[in-house]
Amino acid sequence: MKQGVVATRKVKSTLLALFCLLFLASTAMVRGQSYGMIEEVGSGQIDWGNGMIYVVGYGAPPKGASGPQARLMARGAAKADAYRNAAEVLNGVRVNSETYVRNYVMQSDEIRVVVEGFVQGARIIKVNQQWDGMIELTIELPLGGQAGLTSLLNRPEITERMGPSPTVFPDRPATGNTTSYTGVIIDARNLGIKPALYPQVFDHEGNLLYASTMVNMARPGFTTIVAYARSIDLARNLPRLGSNPLVLTADSPVPMGGEEQTDLVLGVEAAKEFRRLNPEVIRNGAVALVID
Repeated sequence: MKQGVVATRKVKSTLLALFCLLFLASTAMVRGQSYGMIEEVGSGQIDWGNGMIYVVGYGAPPKGASGPQARLMARGAAKADAYRNAAEVLNGVRVNSETYVRNYVMQSDEIRVVVEGFVQGARIIKVNQQWDGMIELTIELPLGGQAGLTSLLNRPEITERMGPSPTVFPDRPATGNTTSYTGVIIDARNLGIKPALYPQVFDHEGNLLYASTMVNMARPGFTTIVAYARSIDLARNLPRLGSNPLVLTADSPVPMGGEEQTDLVLGVEAAKEFRRLNPEVIRNGAVALVID
């Protein structure tokens, strides 16, 4: 009898543990923390799926301090450390295949001050106090939105100083009837594509199909030019794509000779399908790239 009771308890315990694991997994998916596309940079993470940067800082209380004062001083040190780390992470963010944010910062003190102000506006999202009094503090910075890095670097005073985009080809107007697709997913796996703030899409003849200049960054709810994901299934969950996204496959990366490949080329049929998208899909940035 006792053995039966013990066995029943073990089964219940196992089922409870399984339920908890499934609950946590489903919660993570609903929150969509990464959509499979997180890049580690220094002491931070770039979430290219949700368009956020997360940075951690640490601070220790000074010797001799105790109580609330020690905690406040440790928190201040952690915040300062997070800001320093955030500046390093931002320097490592790709703008396009040939440019990083650090290239913008190096152009002038004016741009450096703008980026520093962006860091100072970071939001504190988590504060943990460890057993030894050490404070771990996490901040977040938006890649997209009106207050995000994408819009910040698109200001006229910055774009004029940085000069035009290194690769711009004349665009061709959309042909044929537009489709009812609500977004577009481009499968660029196995091409060595890296995530960037301003990626571009071309057809096989070098005509520009998609770029930051085609997206309405001033519209309410703007996030980033594109979102990134590790699989098509994860990309389908991106809110920006709506309920009926078109899925295309890229042919190759654009051979630009830059530090890393961020732009891609569509084949003949894929380019035709892309051109038939409703213009609102392009203006709203309802585009996702699936990369390795």
